[in-house]
Amino acid sequence: MAPLPRIGEADMVNTSPAATRRTPLFDPAQLARDYAYVMPGFVISLFAFVVLVPLTALSIGTLIIWVGALLLPLTLVIASGFAQLSRTRLRLWGRELPAVRYAPPSSGFPGLLQRMTEPRRWLDLAFETVVAFPLRTFTFVVAVTWTAGAAGGLTFPIWGVFLPQDDPPLAGRILEAITDGSAPDAVSRSFLLDAGFNVVCGAILLLTLPMVMRGLALLDAATTSAALGGPDAERGIPGSAGSPAPEPAAASAAPAGGAGRPADGLARFASGEGWVWIAAVLTAVVSIAVGWPVLAVLLEVPVVFAMCVTLASATALLIAIRWPMTGVALQTIAAVATALLSFGAPDPFWPWPWPVMTLILQAVLVLLVALRNPWPRAVAAWALPQAGVLAVALAIGLTPGAWSSVIVSSSVSLGVLAIGIAVRQLLTSRGALREEQRTSAELAGQRSELAERNRIARELHDVVAHSMSVISVQATTAKYRLPGMDPDAAGEFESIAASSRQALAEMRGLLGVLRSPDRRAELAPQPGLADIPALIEATRRSGALIVFRSEVDGAEAPSNAGSVPAATALTVYRIVQEALSNAVRHSPGAEIEVAVTVTGDRVAVDVVNGPPVGSDPPQAAPGAGLGLSGVRERTAALGGAVDAGRTESGGFRVHARLPLG
Repeated sequence: MAPLPRIGEADMVNTSPAATRRTPLFDPAQLARDYAYVMPGFVISLFAFVVLVPLTALSIGTLIIWVGALLLPLTLVIASGFAQLSRTRLRLWGRELPAVRYAPPSSGFPGLLQRMTEPRRWLDLAFETVVAFPLRTFTFVVAVTWTAGAAGGLTFPIWGVFLPQDDPPLAGRILEAITDGSAPDAVSRSFLLDAGFNVVCGAILLLTLPMVMRGLALLDAATTSAALGGPDAERGIPGSAGSPAPEPAAASAAPAGGAGRPADGLARFASGEGWVWIAAVLTAVVSIAVGWPVLAVLLEVPVVFAMCVTLASATALLIAIRWPMTGVALQTIAAVATALLSFGAPDPFWPWPWPVMTLILQAVLVLLVALRNPWPRAVAAWALPQAGVLAVALAIGLTPGAWSSVIVSSSVSLGVLAIGIAVRQLLTSRGALREEQRTSAELAGQRSELAERNRIARELHDVVAHSMSVISVQATTAKYRLPGMDPDAAGEFESIAASSRQALAEMRGLLGVLRSPDRRAELAPQPGLADIPALIEATRRSGALIVFRSEVDGAEAPSNAGSVPAATALTVYRIVQEALSNAVRHSPGAEIEVAVTVTGDRVAVDVVNGPPVGSDPPQAAPGAGLGLSGVRERTAALGGAVDAGRTESGGFRVHARLPLG
């Protein structure tokens, strides 16, 4: 399978008419699919969360007494089952995922240990417990709230009359705020104003419902694709945003699983892209949960501004997965804004200009960019935020505490940068080594194949071609060496000579193909149904008694290839050729019946010969049955079937059925 495109990339590279057709603004079928994908996801994730979290805790808690060694593999298998259900739901919704390969199961204790050490199963567990439940809770709540708001607003005139009218409604409060309280109470408290306001809000929610549901479905699908997609979805180290896609030739030459890519070491250990997204999302969520209150409460940054800079830093981490330099730029802006907003904190004990949460996010961002991108981008991810914050600190005025914060931030993030670059270089070198080993193995295999082809070519040239040359010479010179030969016998020798010369010409072409792998066989017209009568006539000249019958749609007719595909006609010809050859060799003197019947959407071939004639017939040429094997392979390739076996009279029958479509 080709690599799964990153989120949104499939629509950019797919130029098929189906892909380029615009989706209407309101598509009931698509809205139904989005609902069917989003709404059950919460129930499934809730069930998975309730099952997997206690099992995981119990497994890890009892691991020391070996009970967990039995429960943990079971937990991982159940998690993989839920992950497979998520993949199936995603495919039913319409997004394809590359195949995910788990290690083949083994029995006994090694099998348990194998499951406990398989990264893909741990990724499934992490996704279903940490990511899927909060994600699908969010999408479910938004979907239910939006749908209920649309339905409630549009139907408010029906049920709103039963609400108490003591306080002014929301529409009246808005009107009073706009008019500074000058609006009459009869207007601001009127049910008509409240009903009109709710109907308008319900209509807006209804009109935007398809877009909201589509966005929620895409959010779930994108997250699931990133976390649960197979290794073909990964590029670079792992899924490097700056790494180009492999060339088609290289991709086709690579073995299954993508062996030989620089990311293999990390992909095997961490299953690549999925772990990156899970780690980034967790870090972003924790940073929002911790960083926002810290800025607002301890550093007395206004709540709205604290929320904005915290969200910007968390978003920068997620954006850097796909667009590293955009994420670095956003992180630089957020870090500079944090330094400006947190200046003059009431307690000088708190670090400035690098609060702890901002420093942690900066270090994680540097590590992420260093692992997934070339080192210049990683250096930029470290240097730009440091330079921006340092410039702000210098402009405002550096205190000893500020110097300490800048030094700690630059030192910690620089150490993380060095570790990330070193790990990337190590994995890249190992990947290059594996690529070299794979290339060497392929070259060795090609050399071995070429040697074997040359050996076969020599054997064919020295044995078969020599014998055919002798037959051709003897048949050609027979009329000169044997004067007074009967004209019929001379004609037989001429036919033998012509057949041997044709076989020699084909043999020379075959030898050329065997000796030169890059050389293609010369194109020649392929025989078909129209050539079967000539084949039968040539076989009759060898002394065989053949009865031939050809029918097209129930009417006896000469062989006609017009309505039969060329591949099917060639296969029918080869079946008749092989069956006649076997009958002549193994049942000399026996009558042979050949029937080719074209009916409707299929063609049937019957070749039946009787037992050998005579009490002591000539010894038939030995055979290994390879001809019939080739016939079966040809027929099966076209979706047909072949039956071959002895008849009750001691003869042999070959019956083949091939579809015309």
